[in-house]
Amino acid sequence: MSNQAPDASHSAPAPLPIVQSIPHAGFGVPIEVVKSLALSERDIYNDCDLWADQHYDFAHPELAGADGPARGALAVVTTDIARALVDVNRKPDDLKNPDGMVKSLSSYGVPTYTGELSRPEILTLRARYYQPYHRRMEAALATYAGRTLLLLDCHNMAQRSPDAYAHAGKARPLICLANLGDSSGERKRGGTAVTCAPHLLRAAGEIAEALFADMTLLEPDGPVPVVGLNQPFPGGYIIRRYTRGQPHASPIATAPGAIMIEVNRGLFVGNQSATAPVAAPNPARIAAVRARLYSWAVQVAELFSLAAADAG
Repeated sequence: MSNQAPDASHSAPAPLPIVQSIPHAGFGVPIEVVKSLALSERDIYNDCDLWADQHYDFAHPELAGADGPARGALAVVTTDIARALVDVNRKPDDLKNPDGMVKSLSSYGVPTYTGELSRPEILTLRARYYQPYHRRMEAALATYAGRTLLLLDCHNMAQRSPDAYAHAGKARPLICLANLGDSSGERKRGGTAVTCAPHLLRAAGEIAEALFADMTLLEPDGPVPVVGLNQPFPGGYIIRRYTRGQPHASPIATAPGAIMIEVNRGLFVGNQSATAPVAAPNPARIAAVRARLYSWAVQVAELFSLAAADAG
């Protein structure tokens, strides 16, 4: 056996100091509700974060560079269950909200089931599909406590706001970055603490602006901003639960900072509606989005690393 030190130039690069949550990419239907499901395959397709597992794949072979393989994240937590049925980015006790943990309406206002689910049925879905996601989140953050500088909650959004959401039909930016704050990333008046420093969210927005400014929607229908901070979404339950300092954070909330990111599906799917047909993914467009997202994540991870070093 050789005693020669390994060639560092060929060693795998260190993972990005982030944990990724990808909660809405699944298409799966829990077996418990198959017979009572009213949603069609098309309804579920138009409600999910299409191909999020692909364009947030920061370990994809196509991202390899001169330094070797792509860095990837410390951990990635996802689920194959459709968000139109069980939404892990909602509070566990929000049982009667049509857009809560267990849905009764799609984002386009289509009834989810042929009849109302009973409370025991809802609790079964929570136990079998919702709670395991959060156990995996807790395990990932516990495993990488001290190494995780950023929790990145990864989503995508329809080009225009769906019918059952606020501001139905309103155009959305190419990228939304959220920390529970206002349009500058600052804490809202009377609001809870933000999940990352405002200047870091603004810097992350500037990076995204530069990376996505050259991309256009597949079906443009008017000018839209490249980046919106906390618009149209200020962030959801996942970043609230797992970021240190949040009022309702989990006891094991170890992430010192978190950002929710949303990518406009108009970049790689088109201008969806409730009746958009089920279609195969667009590999070229997904690859273009993935390359920019990966570059964004690398640069943002560096921002958070420098901020942690300055604070230390």
